[in-house]
Amino acid sequence: MYTLCEMKRLLGHLLLVLCLGLMFNTSVSAETKWITKKTSKTSKVKTLEQMYVDGLLTRSECIKSKKKILKSQSVPGCKKIGTKKEPKATYITKKKEKKKVVKKKVAKKQGCIKGNCSTGQGTFIYKSGDKYVGGWKYRERHGQGTYTYADGRIVKGIWKEGNIITKTQIAKKEPKKKEKKKVVKKKEKKKVVKKKVKKYVPEETQEDNIKPKIEIASSFTFKNPEYLLKGKVTDKGESEKIYLFAQKAKGKEILLNPVVGGKIKQFKNGRFEIERFSLENEEIKLIARDEYRNETIKVVKVNIAMEEETEVASVYDELKPTLKGIRDNKRVAIIIGVESYEKLPEVKALYANNDAEMFKNFANRSLGIRPSNIKVLIDSKARKMDIIETLKLWLPKKITPNQTELFVFFSSHGYPSEEGLYLIPQDGDPRLLEESALSHKYIIDRIVKAKPKSVTMFLDACYSGRSKTGKVLVAGLKQIDHVATSEDIPTNFNIFSSSKGDQVSATIKEAEHGIFSYYLMKGLAGEADLNKDKQISNNELFVYLQDSVSQEAFKQNRDQNPILTSQNPDQILMKY
Repeated sequence: MYTLCEMKRLLGHLLLVLCLGLMFNTSVSAETKWITKKTSKTSKVKTLEQMYVDGLLTRSECIKSKKKILKSQSVPGCKKIGTKKEPKATYITKKKEKKKVVKKKVAKKQGCIKGNCSTGQGTFIYKSGDKYVGGWKYRERHGQGTYTYADGRIVKGIWKEGNIITKTQIAKKEPKKKEKKKVVKKKEKKKVVKKKVKKYVPEETQEDNIKPKIEIASSFTFKNPEYLLKGKVTDKGESEKIYLFAQKAKGKEILLNPVVGGKIKQFKNGRFEIERFSLENEEIKLIARDEYRNETIKVVKVNIAMEEETEVASVYDELKPTLKGIRDNKRVAIIIGVESYEKLPEVKALYANNDAEMFKNFANRSLGIRPSNIKVLIDSKARKMDIIETLKLWLPKKITPNQTELFVFFSSHGYPSEEGLYLIPQDGDPRLLEESALSHKYIIDRIVKAKPKSVTMFLDACYSGRSKTGKVLVAGLKQIDHVATSEDIPTNFNIFSSSKGDQVSATIKEAEHGIFSYYLMKGLAGEADLNKDKQISNNELFVYLQDSVSQEAFKQNRDQNPILTSQNPDQILMKY
């Protein structure tokens, strides 16, 4: 029989063996799960010290066991430790919270969840998980809006009748989804080689409703039966490959894209050439298709006239404000034209004075502005101080705060700098921009102080550092790329720019006007009323200018694309 002391000692050893066994079992308790996040030696020592605190081990037994674990004769003695178990509780509750959040994300509403999705501003969630926030008209996306795809892609821009016509921002896809797209493209290339470009079929989940654009004149006349057609194909959608076909009469479609090493290549900068020989007049059908089955067809008529010139000269209509807009006494206009410069006598802004004089007539008749509310500054009257005086003294007298609509027309040269964009007055010098020119920021700030209801600016001025004929304004002067965005201007401003930052705003010699100014006034004469509702909005005018200006520039073998910076694309410019 064992004495009471020996039985206590034996019981202690048994409990030590049991606890050491539990220490190595990771599924015994929630406490063990938390401890396994630390090193094995540390967890064993902590367990021994806890057993000492609980009275299961004597102090000497605790120290002896620690020496075996740490393999050292010199170890700190056993001491009391805290028994808080907050780490275990915190660790478990975080996981449970994450599961609840996931469940909430799955349960999404569908349909119109906010605002007016018929005609107005509203938020709509589609069955696919896509989301649209912005303007609506007749239950279709119309105006400024943001479309967020379920896969994370974001597209911002201007919509018309459910289709996007102008993209202002595109968020990139996640890297993983890019990899998947690359795999699909490789498969498409293989199919194109085998089936002679008839199976460029995209994934059904991919979306792109924007058709490619064929830029070429509708008719040509040549005196030589061996002729050459030149054109350009562009696509503002997400497609990275465009296929161009030609078809004569009822013949087969002929692929025009160059094929190198069995692979189809894209045209350089989208430009293409068609060599033909014909003794008779003919029609050539051009078909542009993208990867998403979007298709554009354009028919080009070719006349063969042996005794005529190579190409028929275009006829330009005389500009006349034929439409009489509704008279509005709360409309004011500032018109500026600078054709010659005091500091740069060798530089000309061709036809700028003609543009300003003609726009005065359209401002009066088409926009309904009284002559007394129109300020015209041309050449010597368009010096820097003249413009500042108009902005600071004349304009505030003409504006009724929050009621007056202001129109600004400027035809001259512009110039970029690190500080922003500048308009050059008659006595301006690009070499001394800050001292002699007027910045966009200054002009906008002066206008804002007058508190007009809305401001519409038409700027027939490029910022490429070149004249309208392509001549460099100042040789050796450093060029700065500066792009204006909708965030740079107040919400009640609408700015029409004649071209992109690196492009030249060209002229039409036969019409004696700038390309942008000519078609701006043609649009105000009624051609921009695309839906024939006897009124023209910002967006209607912009769509008309995009097509007309780019086509006219293309005839001169140039690139010129107007830009609209606005948060009010549906604002009405004129009614008649």
